[in-house]
Amino acid sequence: MRLPRGALVHNVFFRGAGCEAPGTPEKTELRKDDIVTDKKRLIAAAVINIIIFIVTAGIVVSYFFGNDGEYHIDPLGRFRLFTTDSNILCAVTSFIAAICEIRILAGKSEALPLWAQTLKYIGTVAVLLTFTVVVTFLGPTMGYIQMLFVGTSVYMHLLGPVLAFASFVFLEEGTKLAKRVIPLGALSIFIYGIYYLIRFVFIEPASSGWYDFYGFNIGGFWYISFIAVNLVGIGLAAVIRLLHNIKYRKR
Repeated sequence: MRLPRGALVHNVFFRGAGCEAPGTPEKTELRKDDIVTDKKRLIAAAVINIIIFIVTAGIVVSYFFGNDGEYHIDPLGRFRLFTTDSNILCAVTSFIAAICEIRILAGKSEALPLWAQTLKYIGTVAVLLTFTVVVTFLGPTMGYIQMLFVGTSVYMHLLGPVLAFASFVFLEEGTKLAKRVIPLGALSIFIYGIYYLIRFVFIEPASSGWYDFYGFNIGGFWYISFIAVNLVGIGLAAVIRLLHNIKYRKR
């Protein structure tokens, strides 16, 4: 009998320590190739998550040491950008996921906790929105070379989102995500959107120090931009959840 893949990880790492994976038959024959594959997948996920954290942290720290980037923005001004905020969120959630995955490999935990999996989901949705906005809006208006292949944009706009997407969809293992987590996945987008609107629409730019750097209020249609971006966020959350859950259907 072949085990569900999630149960394979549990049994391989914890049966020897006297821990049983919940819901797993007592007598089960484990296929060696599945065991090796699951361990490799877990290691790959942990490595990618650590890379995401280290690279993002390095870039953010570099802003305070003379790296004003290709846009010549002061260090604190960088934190106004959703690009920076979403990558930091993804880095923190990836670091948490990496710790949990290392604990699994070390035999100190049985599976990726649902809360850690959900946090990684939220971080992944956030950076995928960054990627989507760059590809569909900023790229055409400001140039794809500038937005995707120059300076820190190579990682913050392209490689970071791709790594987060790949690790969560293809490597991260825990449990299937319920539909109710979709709004939670897009929550950071909604929160940032509200704050952005407050600063440049409802408070005078001269007073708030912000301006419409994303151009979402062109023609005064900020409400359309707000609704559109949040709908895209919900759509991304739904698609990422669906793709993440596909691997569980094959078990």
